[in-house]
Amino acid sequence: MAAYGGVLADVLARAGSTAGYLAPAAALGALLLLVAVVWGRGLDAALFVGGATYVAFVVSVEQHRVDATAPLVAVLLLLCGELAAWSVDERRRIEADSSLVWRRGAAVAALALAGLTVAALVVALSAVPPGRSLALTVAGAAAAIGAAGIGVMVARR
Repeated sequence: MAAYGGVLADVLARAGSTAGYLAPAAALGALLLLVAVVWGRGLDAALFVGGATYVAFVVSVEQHRVDATAPLVAVLLLLCGELAAWSVDERRRIEADSSLVWRRGAAVAALALAGLTVAALVVALSAVPPGRSLALTVAGAAAAIGAAGIGVMVARR
């Protein structure tokens, strides 16, 4: 709930005069998330409404600019969904190895960090003005992605 509330608070705080239009959708999303956590159904609708509220904010406020906080919003919504699904899964009385909890937590953290890295790279590449040609821009983006991939491969060994 904290991650979802953080996304909504950020969007509504930066929305200014359009906050009045976005607030009902934000409240509906928060209510749907609460219902999803309590009853275990409707998580997809809550995340959809949260993402749609953010998209409406970007369209109405940012207009033709790249929103630099998009990677954070994406990771917070991802974490919100993963942690809410985890809390719903924990209600089932299944005996599991205690290391499973640590492995699942590490997997969620790794997924969030990887998502943040990729989203930040995409936002950074989209904010760079194009070079002399589309081919050079694509080659530069491919080189940046390749360099990041090589760094990940080296780190694994």
